[in-house]
Amino acid sequence: MPLIDAADVSVVLGGRAILEGVSLEVQSGETVALIGPNGAGKTTLLRVLLGLLPYQGRVQVLGKSPERLTRADRQQIGYVPQALQFDRTMPLLTRELLWAMLGEWFHNRAAMEGVLAAVDAAHLLDKPIRTLSGGELQRIIIAAALAQQPKLLLLDEPATGIDVGVRVQFYALIERLRAEQGMGILIVSHDLSVVSRYATRVVCIHHRLICTGAPDEVLQMPVLEELYGHPVGVYTHQHDDGF
Repeated sequence: MPLIDAADVSVVLGGRAILEGVSLEVQSGETVALIGPNGAGKTTLLRVLLGLLPYQGRVQVLGKSPERLTRADRQQIGYVPQALQFDRTMPLLTRELLWAMLGEWFHNRAAMEGVLAAVDAAHLLDKPIRTLSGGELQRIIIAAALAQQPKLLLLDEPATGIDVGVRVQFYALIERLRAEQGMGILIVSHDLSVVSRYATRVVCIHHRLICTGAPDEVLQMPVLEELYGHPVGVYTHQHDDGF
């Protein structure tokens, strides 16, 4: 059974068609990259999968329609938004934010340190959230999404604001989780070098489905020019650490 099985999904917001007949499937053990220009409907599709927006069509997540997902089901879904919207001036420490996001089990300090260590952020545990940079806060959100070892991971530009070293560490981590634990991953990214390196399949949308296929098939100039409306190149770089 696919982790995500969406067919002919359409979304109209404010009288404007955001998605038109888009289909998408994500299986266990694969990383599907969702690419397209700004405003193409990528984040809208993620919100549909999370049950946050009305839609037409058929959507199954973990074998259920999004609105029927239980709390236990949702614990099997990790989600990293582009930016977590909340009052950064609240007098909260990082550990208190994690308690709020993850629940009672993560009141254990060692557990929280372990979760943060995965993204090189254990040193932030006792920091007030108002003092954190955008990149540091994003690391905490990523750690929370990975904490309960979800079956499905939804990532919306997850590395925004994160320095290069931690970004490499993060992508290496999710690649290991995919390979070793069979996690299914759906990632929205504008970084085509990341897409070419880590995705097992690429889905291109611009309000409608443009194409889908393996990275080496999709990330070609004619396809990208149709998708983005102008020539786009893919820069692939190597790191000395092998990631």
